[in-house]
Amino acid sequence: MIRFPNALPYIFAGMRISITLAVIGAVVGEFVAANEGLGYMVFSGTANNDTALTFGAIIVLAAIGISLFWIVGALRWLLVPWARESDEGEA
Repeated sequence: MIRFPNALPYIFAGMRISITLAVIGAVVGEFVAANEGLGYMVFSGTANNDTALTFGAIIVLAAIGISLFWIVGALRWLLVPWARESDEGEA
């Protein structure tokens, strides 16, 4: 009971890193074996020299990754209030 609350800041730090890597993994998976999705749109846009499609899909993927990163950060801020003091030095 005592160790788990003390480990929560580190668990959320790992979740913030892994959520962005999960988006990258999904895109790579769609590069390899998909017929739809944003990763497939990037791949087909580069193959067809459709710059607008490629950059549009990349911007949407970046927005998804950043949003998920912020959501996990907000959950950490709500669920781990005792770790807020250490966040004040971070930018």
